Amino acid sequence: MFYPLFRRLAVLCALAIPVSASAVEMVLTSEVAASHWKTQYMNEFAKDVAKRTNGEVQVKVFPASQLYNDQDGVAALGTGAVHMVWPVSVRLETLDAGLGYLNLPFGLSDQKMENACFASGLTDLISERLKSRQLQVLGLLRTADLFFIFRDRDVKSLADMQGAKLRVTGGRIFLDMVRGFGASPISMAASEMSSALAQGAIDGVLTSPAGWAEMIGKTGKYAFHVPGMSLATYAIVVDRAWMETLSASQRQAIVDSLNSIIPRQWKEARADDAKLVKKMQDEGSVYRVADEAASAEWKSRAEAARKVYTDKYPEVVKQVDELAKRCGV
Repeated sequence: MFYPLFRRLAVLCALAIPVSASAVEMVLTSEVAASHWKTQYMNEFAKDVAKRTNGEVQVKVFPASQLYNDQDGVAALGTGAVHMVWPVSVRLETLDAGLGYLNLPFGLSDQKMENACFASGLTDLISERLKSRQLQVLGLLRTADLFFIFRDRDVKSLADMQGAKLRVTGGRIFLDMVRGFGASPISMAASEMSSALAQGAIDGVLTSPAGWAEMIGKTGKYAFHVPGMSLATYAIVVDRAWMETLSASQRQAIVDSLNSIIPRQWKEARADDAKLVKKMQDEGSVYRVADEAASAEWKSRAEAARKVYTDKYPEVVKQVDELAKRCGV
């Protein structure tokens, strides 16, 4: 009576991706939960790489800081304990301050990053700056076009931001930008921001639609969005020396897999953000968007934060500007 079950198992085994006895293991660590959308793309990547390499490369995904959080995971690249990490791009500033370009206010845009020529060229530029650290960046994923969430401030203009205490993530550029808007930036863990907002310890949060809908909820009744002000990304970072130990076909399979995922992820992320914003509006929250004239005022105010960077790293600005021109964006 066990024969039908045995036969089904045999068929499934025959259809499974073969695993080579000498399969290479790639350890991919992450701090986000197993249910997070980024983990879902990681799992897709793992399956696709196994398929493309006929089981020669096996990607092992460890979410929820089972091995390391993202910061420690990046630090562990090169030790053999970790081979790939997908951290928020702002963490790259700690490796090379010149990579602060990725976090400049009104810097990156969906239009630029959905241009294959520009996205590929920017990835190469980042990788070149990290070459001395034996790190390679294989692409950027879209996190969100960040915006402000407030408990009881219905912000409609820069004047409404004065004196606000805002929770932000990121390095100096983020902090300088928020100060330029007349607000006070405050650093705290994402897990604390909802309760801090509810208790009045902070007035608002610079976050994503997912952060608003899934972490803050109705505590943040008011949202104000300046399009293009702060497009946050995740960087796909790999141990360069480890990659070079792979065969040419294995390396190409990893690159091809990511190239099949990243463009789609950008479009899906934009669509998901729109759904989450509508969900919050349907539940009674207020979502305001700065018009073109107002956006220009915010951009002008953010120029001081940009200038601190552009004066120090004019060569990066020049390289990216030339890239944008060459790619027609």
